[in-house]
Amino acid sequence: MARRIPAERRRGDAAAPSTASALKGVVALAALFVAVEARAATERATLSATERAALVDRSDLYLEAMPLSGEGLYAFSRRLTGDTAAVAAISKLNRNPRKLLSGVRYRVPYEHLTADRRLAVIRALFPRDRTTAEAWIHRSRGESLERVALWLTGSATHAAALRKVNGRTSDRVREGEEIRVPRDLLLQDFRPREPPPAPVGRAPGEEAPRLEYGEDGLGPFAIYRLRGGEALYSAVVVRLTGRVHAEDVNALAREIAVRSGIVDVTDIPIGYPVKVPLDLLQPEFLPPGDPRRLEWEVERALAATFKNEVKARGLAGVTVILDAGHGGADVGASMAGVWESNYVYDTVLRIKRRLENETHARVVTTTRDGDSFTIADRDVLPFSRGHKVMTTPPYVIGDSVVGVHLRWYLANSLYRKAAAEGGRDKVIFISVHADSLHPSIRGATVYVPDVAGTAGTFGKGGSVFESRKEYRDGPRVSFSLESRQQAEGLSRDLAGRILGSFREAGLAIHPFQPIRDRIYRGKRAWVPAVLRYNAVPPRLLLEICNLANTEDRRLLQTREFREKVAASVVDGVLAFFGEKR
Repeated sequence: MARRIPAERRRGDAAAPSTASALKGVVALAALFVAVEARAATERATLSATERAALVDRSDLYLEAMPLSGEGLYAFSRRLTGDTAAVAAISKLNRNPRKLLSGVRYRVPYEHLTADRRLAVIRALFPRDRTTAEAWIHRSRGESLERVALWLTGSATHAAALRKVNGRTSDRVREGEEIRVPRDLLLQDFRPREPPPAPVGRAPGEEAPRLEYGEDGLGPFAIYRLRGGEALYSAVVVRLTGRVHAEDVNALAREIAVRSGIVDVTDIPIGYPVKVPLDLLQPEFLPPGDPRRLEWEVERALAATFKNEVKARGLAGVTVILDAGHGGADVGASMAGVWESNYVYDTVLRIKRRLENETHARVVTTTRDGDSFTIADRDVLPFSRGHKVMTTPPYVIGDSVVGVHLRWYLANSLYRKAAAEGGRDKVIFISVHADSLHPSIRGATVYVPDVAGTAGTFGKGGSVFESRKEYRDGPRVSFSLESRQQAEGLSRDLAGRILGSFREAGLAIHPFQPIRDRIYRGKRAWVPAVLRYNAVPPRLLLEICNLANTEDRRLLQTREFREKVAASVVDGVLAFFGEKR
């Protein structure tokens, strides 16, 4: 499903080399790199378990990548460069290997790489580079202006323009100097992205927050200057810290007010410098060069190399796993007599009906209320606690924790079955919820798994799990670095498609960072279990509205809204697989 093309063997490839000849090849290639590096200094940065970026002699950039199992030179080139035009250059650079050997890294010239890999190489080797709305700001390692022009604009001839823009008379650049590369000269993938269409509730053309940084006796902080009509809890706390639950937002608003010398949070002058401790900020708002921000930027750039390129006309061959949050004894969020579990289950049934009636997708739900999938033709829904997880045997939801974990065991079992039938790249997982946040917030939010939050090995135990087939088929899970990068990239891609459909339908979307990779409560931050331990690469937790907001809660209690959400989800899934209705 990802841009990374699976391994293949070209017709006419020779048989695999013997162990002895393979060992000789490894030794010869290692000797080559040792000899080259004896003459030239090389700096490296890891991109994944099989790929790393290399800067040689402050002049030449390469990707050093291992071939996939059974992968020939043509397939290797096509995977990393997008076509086979670079085969001759790659072969020559690596001393014309007859076969690519497993476990050996082969160099690919930077200029031949796909655009997303070039961006990942630059981000990894030059982590202090940053972007503004108008330019890329490059922090030099001592390379010439011509090399900067070649790497970032695609042509060394642009060095003259860079000299002029940066007021320089020479192409020589000292280490640590910054070079400004204007937006209109940059390679397309390096250009600062145009702002996306404004979500409902956000002013069109709204810019990213402009922050200043400082330090006092209490530690380092960021300064945000309030603009007209902005409030401390929304413009600062929700926007910059990622906290969205009412008790967290209110507590942080009080803490920040004290730190900033604000006496009355309802009467803050326009332009007042609000101080936010750095340890409360989301990584993207930290100062350029901060280690936590650099780590976030590199992880995001690597995950972004994965985009779905699998097409499925009418979703033929696609398996959609739908999960209605909570259920049974676990009603989820409850506001003014509205139970989350009942309304999201009804929404899931409507998504299921549309997929089955309008596409060729195979649809599986993780839960069922009663003995059939019956949609109530009414606005306000009756209470129900009859939901069960559809494992073998089914689990009547009496314990919310058990119910949550059995869902991802079930999803993993369904994914293994689809993969065995040849549909590995055509499975998606969507868990539908309705949040309970600060009442000022409206609209949908999507949670996705991130690279760091899905590391490690996990599994449950006990008779309630061991008695179910899905658990016995795979009791423990762990994911490689590359699979975690793939999961984040594909999940963000799917999330963007669904939110795009929400926007087109006029449905409200969270005004700040509607795609998130952490849930924050108090001092804790975590990835939801149905995402963290789930093996399906594109997987989402979709919060369709905020029950604590009066307007959102009113809408959820209408068939029209729930049907509109269902239609938008289906449109987003179709767009993910290359179709537009």
